[in-house]
Amino acid sequence: MQRLSPSGVHHRPSDGPSQALQRPGESRRVLSALDTPSLRAEETMYASGLCVARHSHDTSNVVYTITGTHWSGLSHGGGVCTPRSMRFLPAGELHENYFPVEVTCLQIELRQPIWDLAAEHGRTISAPGQIAHPIAMALGARLHREFHQNDDVSRLGMEAAILQLVLANGHETASRRERIPAWLLHIREMLRDEAHARLTLAELSLAVGRHPVQISRQFHRHFGCTISEYMRRVRIARAKILLAHHDMEVAQVALACGFADQSHFTAAFRKVTGMPPHRYRVRMSDHRSAPGSSTRRT
Repeated sequence: MQRLSPSGVHHRPSDGPSQALQRPGESRRVLSALDTPSLRAEETMYASGLCVARHSHDTSNVVYTITGTHWSGLSHGGGVCTPRSMRFLPAGELHENYFPVEVTCLQIELRQPIWDLAAEHGRTISAPGQIAHPIAMALGARLHREFHQNDDVSRLGMEAAILQLVLANGHETASRRERIPAWLLHIREMLRDEAHARLTLAELSLAVGRHPVQISRQFHRHFGCTISEYMRRVRIARAKILLAHHDMEVAQVALACGFADQSHFTAAFRKVTGMPPHRYRVRMSDHRSAPGSSTRRT
């Protein structure tokens, strides 16, 4: 017999105790969330055996499956959702879900501003179900990474990925030998300038007269990284200078370079340099003090 959980959905008894969902009667849990004017993202864990009755949402959603396999039924058909798959649910689309095992998903509600931006560039996705385009899995993984960066450029990175995702059928291909446009070089210079460190995609678009989708695609094509990744690299480069030549505490360096806190700074620094900030500082200090070094202290 099904019973109603506190979340308002019916579920079947699970085959065994969950390792993460241990509260009595708990069927799902929001692990973390991000809210912007353009989107709302939630990473949610669903209990083994959960069955969600047919329902719909007022806004369109994209769902990236992180772990676990589940079934999603749509108004016409349905299918199995495996890890790293992406599916699209238009506003008003009736659907239901069954989770035979514990599943974690990143669900992103797409608000009107992101649709308005996308519609200016071309035809947007409309068919419900799995997004089969080759770049969908990569964009899903990028969305998940940006979601967990939890810094002030996460929003920019997620919006750029969403714009490419909902316009996936218009994905551009071009030779890497193509000359870098002057407007794109200007954007790169703006991102290097501390005075423009917190620019949004919309503001970059106004500055160079190009659509945000074109900016994000061209930037990745010519420079081999996303705008948000490039901004973090610039910040790490500034942090390396501060760590090597100033006596600021690591937490102060983190804030000075635009990171939310020391833990996020340390994770980003380690990813780029292969070592935590304090070890980098020690190494640079040893280098300056080494015999023959022109910068050794007196």
